Amino acid sequence: MKRVIAKLALATAVLGLTTIASPSVQAQAPATPQLYVFTSGSLNGFPRSALAVGASNDIVNDVPVSFYILKHPKGIVMFDCGNNDKTITDPDGWWGPLAKGFGLKMTKDDAIPAQLAKIGLKTEDVKYLVVGHMHLDHGGNIGQFPKAQLVVQEDELKAAWWPDVGFSVYYIPGDFENTKKMDVLRLTGDIDFFGDGSVRIFRAPGHTPGSQFMVVRLAKTGTVILTSDTVYLKESLEKNLIPPVPGTWNPGDMYRTYAKLRHIRDTEKAQVFFGHDPDVFKATKKAPEFYD
Repeated sequence: MKRVIAKLALATAVLGLTTIASPSVQAQAPATPQLYVFTSGSLNGFPRSALAVGASNDIVNDVPVSFYILKHPKGIVMFDCGNNDKTITDPDGWWGPLAKGFGLKMTKDDAIPAQLAKIGLKTEDVKYLVVGHMHLDHGGNIGQFPKAQLVVQEDELKAAWWPDVGFSVYYIPGDFENTKKMDVLRLTGDIDFFGDGSVRIFRAPGHTPGSQFMVVRLAKTGTVILTSDTVYLKESLEKNLIPPVPGTWNPGDMYRTYAKLRHIRDTEKAQVFFGHDPDVFKATKKAPEFYD
């Protein structure tokens, strides 16, 4: 009996060590947060002024549709979720004329499952899905995360389901039709998400009624701001250039959001990851590389 107990104890110890050493387990729960950068295909062939009134009319290509994964000790956080994967095979059917207007390019390698697999994750591993807003290129794949808690501003839910006249063009109901069945954290302002300053979400209306951005504090990299579409381009933030309607819902709010972003950037010496800036994106580390 003593020999049996000893063997069981040894087996338990070996299994325990194996579990602790398992790369997949460690990847999902690092000791400190790790930030991964992705893009859901690209937008191409339209003037830069379509993103910022007052910018040049030069044609831009390889415009990213950025989304992010934060491997956090308290759970996997996804920020934005890109274009609906259905646009890979049926862009015109899902986006309509916007697919050609914005030169949408997506391949099977841009699909959410393929992107997450780069860092050893599946869609069901995502615990929290934070969307900067619910436009077609940022909330497109909400339906792939039915078990995640959706974190969104209350005003944005209302804007998506019942958009103001003239502002429905970028909302596709099929993208977010299952939100009524999801666990939704409806925000009405800012939140220190984990209560330790590592993930903060700021209400930032302007682009849409319920836009928000996320600020992540990393041990080595420092503070990083994930803008979603509260600011499209670095040039927009530096020169106070806002998008044309319907890319701007409220100009005054948009300028106030820019001021808030600049304040956090300057006081915390933060890096800013813009939702659609091709030049900034080129200089950014992409998954499976990460910021820690």
